[in-house]
Amino acid sequence: MFLFHVLREALESIAREFRRIAPMAAGIVWGVASVFLLTAIGNGFERTQRQVIEAFGSDFLLLRTNKPTHSRSDPNALRRIMVDEEDIARIRAQGTAIDRISPKGYQWRAQGVRGRNTTWLNPVGVDPNYPEICNVPLEPGSRWLDAKDVESEVPVMVIGPKARQDLFGDDPAIGEKIKLTVRGSDESPYVREFTVIGVIRDVELSDDFYVSNKRAGFVTYPVFERICEKGAGFMVMKPKGRERKEEALAQVRAGLAERYHFDADDENTVLPYFDAIGRGERIDRVFGGIKLFLGAVGLLILLLGAVGVANVVLMSVTARTFEFGLRRAVGCRRHWIFVQVFLEAGLVCGLSGVVGFLLGLGSVELVSMLPLPRGFAKPIADVGAATLPAVLLLAVTIGAAFWPALRAVRLDPVEALRGGHL
Repeated sequence: MFLFHVLREALESIAREFRRIAPMAAGIVWGVASVFLLTAIGNGFERTQRQVIEAFGSDFLLLRTNKPTHSRSDPNALRRIMVDEEDIARIRAQGTAIDRISPKGYQWRAQGVRGRNTTWLNPVGVDPNYPEICNVPLEPGSRWLDAKDVESEVPVMVIGPKARQDLFGDDPAIGEKIKLTVRGSDESPYVREFTVIGVIRDVELSDDFYVSNKRAGFVTYPVFERICEKGAGFMVMKPKGRERKEEALAQVRAGLAERYHFDADDENTVLPYFDAIGRGERIDRVFGGIKLFLGAVGLLILLLGAVGVANVVLMSVTARTFEFGLRRAVGCRRHWIFVQVFLEAGLVCGLSGVVGFLLGLGSVELVSMLPLPRGFAKPIADVGAATLPAVLLLAVTIGAAFWPALRAVRLDPVEALRGGHL
């Protein structure tokens, strides 16, 4: 009965002061809805950026080799380093900070033919451990390159989703053959028939050319050396922990320095061309800063509303000085008065927060239905998006309710009955 009575009186007090409270409560509604919407937009964009990275793999580096540092009289100074299996084996043996490494040889714009269908694809030579470094999700029924394919140099290929669509359409691709034509620097093209053993699922959200698998045709590295005898100008490497990235990169350079006669400290000789680890760290920093900014803006908006609510509740308490004094004189305990006044401010902030959440949720749904420009992700209304405004609202509610309630319980009954003021 006590709680019901206190709640009823709190609601009656709010109704009496509604005209004064409404503008302040509207500020809280706007603040909560704004923070909820902005946080949902930030979460959606952050998740999309992480999915872009995870589509390729989140813990690897695509390394590009450049020209070694030699004197001008050395003809090798004009040649770019092209690694082979011997280089990769040496790096594996010496690289204590390297978890996995594979060559990645490219041959641009080869022609693939299947019946009357033609397309261009990029033959890519890798080791069988490539999926342990990068993300290569396969369609059902597919398999990846294995050690037997390397040993026997079987002409098998795993193709990307775009190449598969161009060559096969809706027909099955696994087990079918395609003819690959590669035109080199000489006049005689390389022509060979390959059996498709796998198709890569289309999970990419970015068109980053050097890591995209959409038009790739993965083959074993020994087969790739038949297609392109000059070797691989790229490698993919996964360090043993993100914190050992620079150590692993230095070990890659050291593994090549002796054979190609360059200074192992020359960072320009082997460069990260695509750094998934670094991109993930930048995403953490950028969106961490965005969340702090949104929190500061939301807190400021909510505090302005809370100050107004606290002021209105305090005015209501002041107008009821005699009432509180009379209650104290007839035996009403201090905590009863504290609970009633606290409940009044808490109800205003709490109800305003609920309305703000509902308004923010509706705004998220509305924005999700709108056509957004490329690169802008749809907002995601989840528990994470509600956490920040909920915490801010809780802090604001306590701040808005505590001071008026504390002033009320400190009231001296004698002074109140004489018409004294708070």
